[in-house]
Amino acid sequence: MTERIHRSFTRRRLTQLILSVLRCVFILSICYIILSPLLNKISMSFMTPTDLYDRTVKAIPKHFTLANYADAVKYLDYYRRVGTTTLLCGLVGLLQALSCTVVGYGFARFRFKGNRILFILVIILMVIPTQILLTPQYLNFKNFGLINSLAPFILFGVTATGPRCGLYIFLARQYYRGIPREIDEAAAIDGAGPLQVFLRIMLRSGLPTMVTIFLFSFVWQWAENSYTPLFAGSYPTLARILQSLGYDVQTKVGGGGYSFVSPADFEAYQSIIFAASTLLIILPLMLVYVVCQRFFIQSIEQTGIVG
Repeated sequence: MTERIHRSFTRRRLTQLILSVLRCVFILSICYIILSPLLNKISMSFMTPTDLYDRTVKAIPKHFTLANYADAVKYLDYYRRVGTTTLLCGLVGLLQALSCTVVGYGFARFRFKGNRILFILVIILMVIPTQILLTPQYLNFKNFGLINSLAPFILFGVTATGPRCGLYIFLARQYYRGIPREIDEAAAIDGAGPLQVFLRIMLRSGLPTMVTIFLFSFVWQWAENSYTPLFAGSYPTLARILQSLGYDVQTKVGGGGYSFVSPADFEAYQSIIFAASTLLIILPLMLVYVVCQRFFIQSIEQTGIVG
Protein backbone atom coordinates (compact mmCIF):
# COMPACT_ATOMS: atom_id res chain seq x y z
CA MET A 1 0.00 0.00 0.00
CA THR A 2 2.80 2.40 0.95
CA GLU A 3 4.73 1.46 -2.19
CA ARG A 4 1.66 2.15 -4.36
CA ILE A 5 1.19 5.60 -2.79
CA HIS A 6 4.88 6.35 -3.28
CA ARG A 7 4.69 5.26 -6.94
CA SER A 8 1.60 7.41 -7.54
CA PHE A 9 3.28 10.40 -5.90
CA THR A 10 6.41 9.93 -8.01
CA ARG A 11 4.32 9.68 -11.19
CA ARG A 12 2.46 12.87 -10.28
CA ARG A 13 5.71 14.71 -9.58
CA LEU A 14 7.12 13.55 -12.90
CA THR A 15 4.00 14.70 -14.76
CA GLN A 16 4.17 18.12 -13.10
CA LEU A 17 7.86 18.40 -13.98
CA ILE A 18 7.19 17.56 -17.65
CA LEU A 19 4.33 20.08 -17.81
CA SER A 20 6.51 22.75 -16.19
CA VAL A 21 9.28 22.13 -18.74
CA LEU A 22 6.79 22.29 -21.63
CA ARG A 23 5.34 25.54 -20.27
CA CYS A 24 8.81 27.07 -20.01
CA VAL A 25 9.68 25.98 -23.56
CA PHE A 26 6.40 27.43 -24.87
CA ILE A 27 6.84 30.76 -23.04
CA LEU A 28 10.48 31.09 -24.13
CA SER A 29 9.48 30.34 -27.73
CA ILE A 30 6.81 33.07 -27.67
CA CYS A 31 9.29 35.51 -26.08
CA TYR A 32 11.85 34.73 -28.78
CA ILE A 33 9.31 35.28 -31.57
CA ILE A 34 8.26 38.62 -30.06
CA LEU A 35 11.70 39.88 -29.06
CA SER A 36 13.86 38.58 -31.94
CA PRO A 37 13.10 41.55 -34.28
CA LEU A 38 13.98 44.00 -31.48
CA LEU A 39 17.15 42.09 -30.57
CA ASN A 40 18.10 42.02 -34.24
CA LYS A 41 17.75 45.82 -34.48
CA ILE A 42 19.77 46.31 -31.29
CA SER A 43 22.56 44.14 -32.70
CA MET A 44 22.45 45.84 -36.11
CA SER A 45 22.56 49.34 -34.61
CA PHE A 46 26.07 48.73 -33.25
CA MET A 47 27.45 47.26 -36.48
CA THR A 48 29.44 48.79 -39.31
CA PRO A 49 28.44 48.19 -42.96
CA THR A 50 31.32 45.69 -43.13
CA ASP A 51 29.78 43.64 -40.30
CA LEU A 52 26.39 43.62 -42.03
CA TYR A 53 27.90 42.09 -45.17
CA ASP A 54 30.04 39.63 -43.20
CA ARG A 55 28.37 36.19 -43.18
CA THR A 56 30.30 35.18 -40.05
CA VAL A 57 28.66 37.96 -38.03
CA LYS A 58 25.38 36.73 -36.57
CA ALA A 59 24.49 38.73 -33.50
CA ILE A 60 27.61 40.22 -31.93
CA PRO A 61 29.30 42.90 -34.08
CA LYS A 62 32.98 42.48 -34.90
CA HIS A 63 33.52 46.25 -35.11
CA PHE A 64 31.39 47.64 -32.29
CA THR A 65 30.56 51.33 -32.81
CA LEU A 66 28.36 54.05 -31.32
CA ALA A 67 28.77 56.33 -34.34
CA ASN A 68 25.47 55.07 -35.79
CA TYR A 69 23.56 56.58 -32.88
CA ALA A 70 25.40 59.88 -33.22
CA ASP A 71 24.47 59.99 -36.91
CA ALA A 72 20.86 58.99 -36.19
CA VAL A 73 20.53 61.84 -33.67
CA LYS A 74 21.60 64.29 -36.39
CA TYR A 75 19.33 62.82 -39.07
CA LEU A 76 16.30 62.85 -36.76
CA ASP A 77 17.01 66.27 -35.25
CA TYR A 78 16.38 64.08 -32.23
CA TYR A 79 16.39 66.36 -29.19
CA ARG A 80 14.10 69.00 -30.71
CA ARG A 81 11.66 66.42 -32.06
CA VAL A 82 11.57 64.50 -28.78
CA GLY A 83 10.43 67.72 -27.13
CA THR A 84 7.74 68.57 -29.67
CA THR A 85 6.49 64.98 -29.87
CA THR A 86 6.35 64.66 -26.07
CA LEU A 87 4.41 67.93 -25.85
CA LEU A 88 1.80 66.75 -28.35
CA CYS A 89 1.49 63.22 -26.93
CA GLY A 90 1.38 64.43 -23.34
CA LEU A 91 -1.32 67.01 -24.12
CA VAL A 92 -3.47 64.51 -26.03
CA GLY A 93 -2.95 61.77 -23.43
CA LEU A 94 -3.86 64.01 -20.50
CA LEU A 95 -7.00 65.41 -22.13
CA GLN A 96 -8.22 62.01 -23.27
CA ALA A 97 -7.54 60.42 -19.88
CA LEU A 98 -9.69 63.06 -18.16
CA SER A 99 -12.54 63.22 -20.69
CA CYS A 100 -12.81 59.46 -21.26
CA THR A 101 -12.81 58.83 -17.51
CA VAL A 102 -15.71 61.27 -17.08
CA VAL A 103 -17.68 59.68 -19.95
CA GLY A 104 -16.93 56.13 -18.74
CA TYR A 105 -18.05 57.07 -15.22
CA GLY A 106 -21.29 58.46 -16.62
CA PHE A 107 -22.03 55.24 -18.49
CA ALA A 108 -21.22 53.15 -15.41
CA ARG A 109 -23.09 55.10 -12.75
CA PHE A 110 -26.04 56.93 -14.33
CA ARG A 111 -29.17 55.62 -16.01
CA PHE A 112 -30.55 57.90 -18.70
CA LYS A 113 -32.56 57.55 -21.87
CA GLY A 114 -30.46 56.18 -24.70
CA ASN A 115 -27.68 54.95 -22.37
CA ARG A 116 -27.37 51.54 -24.02
CA ILE A 117 -27.64 52.91 -27.55
CA LEU A 118 -24.88 55.44 -26.92
CA PHE A 119 -22.64 52.79 -25.40
CA ILE A 120 -23.23 50.53 -28.42
CA LEU A 121 -22.07 53.42 -30.60
CA VAL A 122 -18.94 53.66 -28.44
CA ILE A 123 -18.29 49.94 -29.01
CA ILE A 124 -18.79 50.40 -32.76
CA LEU A 125 -16.30 53.28 -32.67
CA MET A 126 -13.72 50.82 -31.33
CA VAL A 127 -13.89 48.62 -34.44
CA ILE A 128 -14.22 51.28 -37.17
CA PRO A 129 -10.87 51.77 -38.97
CA THR A 130 -9.55 55.26 -38.32
CA GLN A 131 -8.90 55.76 -42.06
CA ILE A 132 -12.65 55.80 -42.70
CA LEU A 133 -13.09 58.77 -40.36
CA LEU A 134 -10.14 60.79 -41.66
CA THR A 135 -11.83 62.48 -44.64
CA PRO A 136 -15.04 63.70 -42.92
CA GLN A 137 -13.05 64.86 -39.88
CA TYR A 138 -10.60 66.73 -42.07
CA LEU A 139 -13.42 68.47 -43.96
CA ASN A 140 -15.12 69.50 -40.71
CA PHE A 141 -11.95 71.00 -39.25
CA LYS A 142 -11.10 72.67 -42.56
CA ASN A 143 -14.51 74.38 -42.67
CA PHE A 144 -13.78 75.91 -39.26
CA GLY A 145 -10.23 76.93 -40.21
CA LEU A 146 -8.57 74.63 -37.67
CA ILE A 147 -6.16 72.82 -40.00
CA ASN A 148 -2.39 73.31 -39.54
CA SER A 149 -2.71 73.66 -35.78
CA LEU A 150 -3.05 71.54 -32.65
CA ALA A 151 -6.72 72.57 -32.26
CA PRO A 152 -8.10 69.28 -33.73
CA PHE A 153 -6.13 67.23 -31.18
CA ILE A 154 -7.29 69.45 -28.31
CA LEU A 155 -10.92 69.05 -29.45
CA PHE A 156 -10.48 65.29 -29.80
CA GLY A 157 -9.16 65.18 -26.24
CA VAL A 158 -11.70 67.48 -24.61
CA THR A 159 -14.74 65.84 -26.27
CA ALA A 160 -13.49 62.21 -25.98
CA THR A 161 -13.99 61.66 -29.71
CA GLY A 162 -10.45 60.74 -30.73
CA PRO A 163 -9.60 57.69 -32.85
CA ARG A 164 -9.07 55.38 -29.83
CA CYS A 165 -11.44 57.02 -27.35
CA GLY A 166 -13.98 54.21 -27.69
CA LEU A 167 -11.51 51.82 -26.09
CA TYR A 168 -10.59 54.30 -23.36
CA ILE A 169 -14.25 54.95 -22.48
CA PHE A 170 -14.84 51.20 -22.34
CA LEU A 171 -11.90 50.72 -19.93
CA ALA A 172 -13.14 53.50 -17.63
CA ARG A 173 -16.73 52.18 -17.68
CA GLN A 174 -15.64 48.65 -16.82
CA TYR A 175 -13.51 49.89 -13.94
CA TYR A 176 -16.28 51.97 -12.35
CA ARG A 177 -18.86 49.22 -12.82
CA GLY A 178 -16.65 47.06 -10.62
CA ILE A 179 -16.85 49.54 -7.71
CA PRO A 180 -19.73 48.78 -5.29
CA ARG A 181 -22.57 51.31 -5.37
CA GLU A 182 -22.65 51.23 -1.57
CA ILE A 183 -19.73 53.69 -1.68
CA ASP A 184 -21.90 56.22 -3.55
CA GLU A 185 -24.79 55.65 -1.16
CA ALA A 186 -22.59 56.09 1.92
CA ALA A 187 -21.19 59.35 0.50
CA ALA A 188 -24.73 60.55 -0.31
CA ILE A 189 -25.81 59.89 3.28
CA ASP A 190 -22.94 62.10 4.43
CA GLY A 191 -24.32 64.88 2.25
CA ALA A 192 -22.08 64.54 -0.84
CA GLY A 193 -23.66 65.25 -4.21
CA PRO A 194 -22.89 63.34 -7.46
CA LEU A 195 -20.16 65.82 -8.45
CA GLN A 196 -18.51 65.64 -5.03
CA VAL A 197 -18.63 61.83 -5.08
CA PHE A 198 -16.88 61.82 -8.45
CA LEU A 199 -14.24 64.43 -7.65
CA ARG A 200 -13.41 63.36 -4.10
CA ILE A 201 -13.80 59.59 -4.29
CA MET A 202 -14.17 58.12 -7.76
CA LEU A 203 -11.61 60.25 -9.56
CA ARG A 204 -8.98 59.44 -6.97
CA SER A 205 -9.76 55.72 -6.92
CA GLY A 206 -9.74 55.64 -10.73
CA LEU A 207 -6.18 56.99 -10.97
CA PRO A 208 -4.71 53.64 -12.18
CA THR A 209 -7.26 53.50 -15.02
CA MET A 210 -6.56 57.12 -15.93
CA VAL A 211 -2.83 56.40 -16.07
CA THR A 212 -3.52 53.37 -18.29
CA ILE A 213 -5.62 55.49 -20.66
CA PHE A 214 -2.90 58.14 -20.67
CA LEU A 215 -0.27 55.49 -21.46
CA PHE A 216 -2.30 53.97 -24.31
CA SER A 217 -3.05 57.41 -25.76
CA PHE A 218 0.55 58.58 -25.41
CA VAL A 219 1.97 55.50 -27.14
CA TRP A 220 -0.58 55.60 -29.96
CA GLN A 221 -0.02 59.30 -30.61
CA TRP A 222 3.77 58.81 -30.47
CA ALA A 223 3.70 56.29 -33.32
CA GLU A 224 0.77 57.85 -35.23
CA ASN A 225 1.56 59.21 -38.69
CA SER A 226 -1.81 59.79 -40.36
CA TYR A 227 -3.66 62.35 -38.24
CA THR A 228 -0.65 64.50 -37.37
CA PRO A 229 0.48 65.38 -40.93
CA LEU A 230 -3.13 65.86 -42.04
CA PHE A 231 -4.34 68.07 -39.19
CA ALA A 232 -1.17 69.65 -37.80
CA GLY A 233 0.61 70.30 -41.10
CA SER A 234 4.38 70.45 -40.69
CA TYR A 235 4.38 69.89 -36.91
CA PRO A 236 7.69 68.05 -36.23
CA THR A 237 7.22 64.56 -34.77
CA LEU A 238 9.60 61.61 -34.63
CA ALA A 239 7.23 59.23 -36.40
CA ARG A 240 6.95 61.65 -39.30
CA ILE A 241 10.71 62.12 -39.80
CA LEU A 242 11.20 58.34 -39.66
CA GLN A 243 9.19 57.98 -42.87
CA SER A 244 11.52 60.30 -44.76
CA LEU A 245 14.68 58.99 -43.09
CA GLY A 246 15.83 57.10 -46.18
CA TYR A 247 15.76 60.28 -48.27
CA ASP A 248 17.54 62.27 -45.55
CA VAL A 249 20.30 59.67 -45.31
CA GLN A 250 20.68 59.67 -49.08
CA THR A 251 20.99 63.45 -49.32
CA LYS A 252 23.18 64.04 -46.27
CA VAL A 253 25.49 61.02 -46.14
CA GLY A 254 29.18 61.76 -46.48
CA GLY A 255 29.08 65.39 -45.36
CA GLY A 256 28.18 67.80 -42.61
CA GLY A 257 29.80 65.82 -39.80
CA TYR A 258 28.22 62.48 -40.69
CA SER A 259 30.16 59.21 -40.86
CA PHE A 260 31.83 58.69 -44.21
CA VAL A 261 30.27 55.83 -46.18
CA SER A 262 31.38 54.55 -49.55
CA PRO A 263 28.73 54.15 -52.28
CA ALA A 264 29.11 50.35 -52.07
CA ASP A 265 28.18 50.37 -48.38
CA PHE A 266 25.33 52.87 -48.63
CA GLU A 267 22.42 50.37 -48.47
CA ALA A 268 23.92 48.64 -45.44
CA TYR A 269 24.55 51.98 -43.75
CA GLN A 270 20.98 53.06 -44.44
CA SER A 271 19.64 49.89 -42.77
CA ILE A 272 21.91 50.41 -39.77
CA ILE A 273 20.83 54.03 -39.32
CA PHE A 274 17.18 53.02 -39.58
CA ALA A 275 17.70 50.42 -36.83
CA ALA A 276 19.43 52.94 -34.56
CA SER A 277 16.73 55.56 -35.24
CA THR A 278 13.95 53.10 -34.44
CA LEU A 279 15.55 52.28 -31.08
CA LEU A 280 16.01 55.99 -30.28
CA ILE A 281 12.31 56.56 -30.98
CA ILE A 282 11.28 53.60 -28.81
CA LEU A 283 13.49 54.64 -25.87
CA PRO A 284 11.22 57.45 -24.50
CA LEU A 285 8.22 55.10 -24.61
CA MET A 286 10.11 52.58 -22.48
CA LEU A 287 10.92 55.32 -19.95
CA VAL A 288 7.25 56.37 -19.82
CA TYR A 289 6.21 52.76 -19.22
CA VAL A 290 8.77 52.33 -16.42
CA VAL A 291 7.33 55.40 -14.69
CA CYS A 292 3.69 54.32 -15.16
CA GLN A 293 4.00 50.53 -14.86
CA ARG A 294 2.73 50.29 -11.25
CA PHE A 295 -0.54 52.06 -12.15
CA PHE A 296 -0.78 50.18 -15.46
CA ILE A 297 -0.53 46.73 -13.84
CA GLN A 298 -2.96 47.74 -11.09
CA SER A 299 -5.49 48.93 -13.67
CA ILE A 300 -5.21 45.76 -15.75
CA GLU A 301 -5.84 43.71 -12.60
CA GLN A 302 -8.89 45.77 -11.62
CA THR A 303 -10.46 46.35 -15.04
CA GLY A 304 -12.43 43.36 -16.27
CA ILE A 305 -15.45 42.46 -18.33
CA VAL A 306 -18.25 43.43 -15.95
CA GLY A 307 -21.75 42.72 -17.16
